[in-house]
Amino acid sequence: MKILLSADAYATTLTNGVTVVLKTLYDTYTSQGHEVRILTMSKDRDAHHEGDVYYLPSFNTPLYPDVRLSFVRHHAYLDELREWKPDIVHIHTEGPASKLSKSIARKSDAPVVMTWHTDYAKFAFHDHASMKAVEWSVKKLMRVVYRGADMITVPSYKAKALLDGYSLKNPNMVIPNGIVLGKFTKEETEAEKQELRRSLGLKDTDKLLVMISRLSAEKNIEEIVNYFPSVLKEEPDARLMIAGTGPDSKHLEQTAAKNGIADKVIFPGFVPHDETYKYYKLGAAFLSASTFEMHSLTYLEAMACGLPLICRDDPCLQGVLTNGENGYIYHDEQEFTDSVLKVIRDPELQKRMSEASLRISKEFSEQAFAERMLELYIKLINERKSAGAES
Repeated sequence: MKILLSADAYATTLTNGVTVVLKTLYDTYTSQGHEVRILTMSKDRDAHHEGDVYYLPSFNTPLYPDVRLSFVRHHAYLDELREWKPDIVHIHTEGPASKLSKSIARKSDAPVVMTWHTDYAKFAFHDHASMKAVEWSVKKLMRVVYRGADMITVPSYKAKALLDGYSLKNPNMVIPNGIVLGKFTKEETEAEKQELRRSLGLKDTDKLLVMISRLSAEKNIEEIVNYFPSVLKEEPDARLMIAGTGPDSKHLEQTAAKNGIADKVIFPGFVPHDETYKYYKLGAAFLSASTFEMHSLTYLEAMACGLPLICRDDPCLQGVLTNGENGYIYHDEQEFTDSVLKVIRDPELQKRMSEASLRISKEFSEQAFAERMLELYIKLINERKSAGAES
């Protein structure tokens, strides 16, 4: 099968969730013998071609780090992809790559799948007084950007509920994201683990809680930095690691200092995606306060590394975190503190939750994810052929 994947940003360094999803699909399908190509936007105004990835000229916008704009309508790369004639076009963002991909789909009469990854309205205006007006505007815009999609997929039932609220005419369905489990089931020697702990300034007695995230306001990381003193009051050996970069990096460091816990919170900065498993595996539990996620890959990665999850209640956790089984859901500071203390003080509980996380993570393997998506591709292609035969 010829599969065209597209997104407004793509980098082999795997800097965001959409890139990880594209790379997962690309690697899985090519390993199965499918022909796969990726259409995306360059980080500058120069077009270039790297293997199966086609980069078209673009420029950035202040709305979101990976939202690109482009005035390209005609290009030799587009002609090449039209001549290639993909059997299916799968679009992962709503910007210029989407419009260009649809033009390729029309030329080859290929069905179009679009995946909704990000609630941009909430990202840009999540606590703004004009949120209702913003949602009304986005509803109108969604009808335009998703026009021509034969199916919209979403990674969770939370996302489906949000999408249903936009009353689009396109059908939609839930297909959870997947991760390459093998990247997170790797093990290090005890000496390698100890070396990393020492590089982070950790003592053998320290009980580490892990966060790996883009450091930005919508992730609500500040809440955990504000709650952590309550944990330290009861468990002085607790430590918090917040790995990643983003616009809130400096603010979070200042908040930790303001709370008097700067020496208890570790900010290692950017961690390459292929190295994140090493940092997860140092932890006793994974933390998240975000209610912004559609279906965060970091939850899945942490589970694949055997970590219990302690997360603020959110519908995206359905099917991922079962309270009391592979972690805890919290609603306030007291529940957060109690949950953390239970896990880090009870090795047997931590072990049971770790085993549960490992078991649940297998449901989100790259093979399961790609297979569900491939079944959808085949269904849409067959429906298109049947409709053509009837006409």
